[in-house]
Amino acid sequence: MKKTPDLIDQFTNLVLGADEPQRLAERTVEIILTLTHGRSAAVFRIEGSGLALFASRGVDQAALDAAHADWKAQAATLAGGEMFYAPTAAAGGGPEARAVVPIRNDGMMVGVLYVDSAVPHFLDAGDCRRLLKFNGILARALDAPPTVAPAGDRPRGWERYLERTSVDDMERERLLLLLERNEWNIARVARLMQVTRRTIYLRLARYGVPRERVRKGRPAVAR
Repeated sequence: MKKTPDLIDQFTNLVLGADEPQRLAERTVEIILTLTHGRSAAVFRIEGSGLALFASRGVDQAALDAAHADWKAQAATLAGGEMFYAPTAAAGGGPEARAVVPIRNDGMMVGVLYVDSAVPHFLDAGDCRRLLKFNGILARALDAPPTVAPAGDRPRGWERYLERTSVDDMERERLLLLLERNEWNIARVARLMQVTRRTIYLRLARYGVPRERVRKGRPAVAR
């Protein structure tokens, strides 16, 4: 009997071959951020003893620093095929919580997936298993031949993404994500971001988000 592909396999079949490898990885991290309480995510290729950014969504310098620090500190764990999960922020600051997942191809680690969140304990056991399932997709993206652009063409993949994404764009994306996940509760989001409610309103005005989108009187979802 022919096995019915699961949702992740169907997702791979839809996007693989339809676009460049970096775009496959970008779409994958978008799905991962939707499935978790993620703030940002990135896929890194292993090059020598270090990491090279391959695709990303919403990353900032703090995320890049955390990813490289975890890669160095957790090398043995990752090489053994296990993910590293820090459910709360380190004493020195940085992302509130983060996870680093090894990407393996034919038994060899070829890269890592990094995901962080402004929400402590943002992953449960099911989320961790789900992240590991994306290994096959990301391994295929990292293993695909690079797309060579004709001379004079614009950058492709994650380079094009970084070119069109400013710090303001990333901050707007993070703010809207937190608002959606917290039922547009301004006070709660202000606490998560460690700013005042007035700051949130000022940023909404700066990013052109209408005040009428701020929902009032909506009951909080039970946690």
